[in-house]
Amino acid sequence: MLLKFFLMFTLTANAEDIGQFAILGEQAQAPFEGVLFDKTATAVILTDKGTTAGACEIRVQYELNKQDVEFTLERDNWNIRYTALQDEYKLVMEKKDLEIDQLKDSLQKHSPQNKWVWYTAGIASGIAGTVVIANQIK
Repeated sequence: MLLKFFLMFTLTANAEDIGQFAILGEQAQAPFEGVLFDKTATAVILTDKGTTAGACEIRVQYELNKQDVEFTLERDNWNIRYTALQDEYKLVMEKKDLEIDQLKDSLQKHSPQNKWVWYTAGIASGIAGTVVIANQIK
């Protein structure tokens, strides 16, 4: 296990080249200087690189998918809030428009039917008041 741990960091540090290995018979000399592994250790080293890369790729895809789902959820929540605020705005504006229409109707109902009579009476009383004050001042 310690050997596997050591090799994992060794291979990670030199990711560009895998290095060399030789399959030797008993009592044979190695063609290079280095560490000699048996067939099982060599197989573990070579397969660990592939499985580690695959596991890393799976983890990266998982995290990217998780971020995508979280972003989509957040965006959908903001769209729902935006739609709710738009609907609330429409309701408030409809309520205000209805209130304005009711106030116009109320104002028209309470205004006098004979407006020209009131205008004439106002003008006549203004002229009469001005004449009386002018006579008082002389």
